[in-house]
Amino acid sequence: MTGQRIDTIDSYFQKVSNANKWTNLLFWFTVVCSIIILFTDRQPTINNVINIIFIVATFGYFVFSNWLSLFLLREAQNKRRIHLLSNSLGVRLDDEHTNMYYNNSEEPSIIRLSINVFENSLFTWRVTEEMLKKERIKVLSYVLIWLLLVLIRDINLNFIAVIAQTLFTTGLLINYIKLELLRSSCCQVFNEFRQIFLNNGSSISKEVTATLLSLVFRYETAVASMGIHLSSTTFHNINPTVTQEWERVKENVNL
Repeated sequence: MTGQRIDTIDSYFQKVSNANKWTNLLFWFTVVCSIIILFTDRQPTINNVINIIFIVATFGYFVFSNWLSLFLLREAQNKRRIHLLSNSLGVRLDDEHTNMYYNNSEEPSIIRLSINVFENSLFTWRVTEEMLKKERIKVLSYVLIWLLLVLIRDINLNFIAVIAQTLFTTGLLINYIKLELLRSSCCQVFNEFRQIFLNNGSSISKEVTATLLSLVFRYETAVASMGIHLSSTTFHNINPTVTQEWERVKENVNL
């Protein structure tokens, strides 16, 4: 049992991933429906059918997106925090069990908590960094397409309005901005953790302990306030590489 990795948190984030897939599917389906409605205004029967489908899909998107953000993601993040504290302080706060989730050999303490969040900040930084490679291209493409449509005078203004609504009034652009902010925040937190441990090692004074706890709260605040679902696929793809990087970081700062 001690040599086997056990991750019960993943089941909660798997629910988030599944709901996120349905939310994205419904979002793009409603966009397609709204475009079809524009070009079927002279075919009342088809137009009415598409309008009904659009209303149902929009309601479904509303339900899934709010279920995801208000319940599933919050539940998964709360479980992650419970297991973080349980692992860091050696206290069983629930009846679930994780093993080898954190790569940390420190005894239960505030130092162990700080190192765990230090590790979390690295992984979150790398996952968001990898996710942004696709997101930047996607958002830039949508902006360029919208600008191109605006410049073409013969394009239907209602069609331009649909594209603008998709880009500016949905979560598409704001989620990209949140992802950028989360990446930047985690990068800063990681570098500050690294500097503190590089200068102090495991010999921590009360002043340094307070600073470490401040960084822990900064990381958790950033994750909670952004409310971004990190891609499980991206995490599993880069996990071996980032784990090796984390081992090098620990060695370099003598942890």
